[in-house]
Amino acid sequence: MKTRLGKFVLAVLILCTISQFAYAAPDYKTFYSDGTIQEGDEWWGVEIYDTPPNHTTVNMTGGVIVDDGIRVYDAATFNFSGGSPGGIEARDQSTVNIIDSLSSVYATDNATANIFNNATVAMAGGAGFGTLNVYGGTIGSVYSYTSVVVNVYGGIISDLSVNDPGVVFNLQGGKIMRLDGGAPTAINVLGYNLAKTDTGGTYGFGQVTGYWQDGLPFTINLGSSYVYPAINLVPEPATILLFGTGAFLLRKLRGRTRLRRTSTEVRIKPV
Repeated sequence: MKTRLGKFVLAVLILCTISQFAYAAPDYKTFYSDGTIQEGDEWWGVEIYDTPPNHTTVNMTGGVIVDDGIRVYDAATFNFSGGSPGGIEARDQSTVNIIDSLSSVYATDNATANIFNNATVAMAGGAGFGTLNVYGGTIGSVYSYTSVVVNVYGGIISDLSVNDPGVVFNLQGGKIMRLDGGAPTAINVLGYNLAKTDTGGTYGFGQVTGYWQDGLPFTINLGSSYVYPAINLVPEPATILLFGTGAFLLRKLRGRTRLRRTSTEVRIKPV
């Protein structure tokens, strides 16, 4: 009996060992040219690079990135529309476009991350001269560090936070539930009939109210006393007038420059 039991245990151990070696753990994947990550693909992590002078574009429509997420470098482009990518990080001058759900996206250096209507993102952010554009979707938290620019045109953001000096927010649409942070620099709110207060609101630190460019009303509750002094209200008609005046003066200046050059050429032309 003991012999049979021993043989059974040994057989189970052998089967477990064989199955362990039979399962090939996912490897890392590196793209140097255009490619696709699709249903059935499984990688531990993915890196995307250009091969100069060509730029690389990778589309993810399915598949799983197990642990280390996706990093995009150079001026490559990554388009995410399906699958489980983990976190996505854009570096250098790369661009990532998000139209599906994921845990996080981050833009650093001079990279750009774009979030569109169908996306659901738990956390988004940027640093180091990166740019985050929110055109739509639903975002839990937006964190901003070290000279990042965040442009909000639409979507729903539960918590929009300024975390370092040098950050610039341009708010032009969408629904922002809470505007927070401890080191604000420039928070530009563009719209109509704009007003701000430093008391009241959901958290007691004030509100920003008005209408976006598309005519929809909005209320942004301030989550910190540090935010209020950094808010710049930019009425849209004034912005249009400012840009129009600037363009007119620039054209006028260029016209004068051409005239001066022409006059000079006539005077120095030999007889």
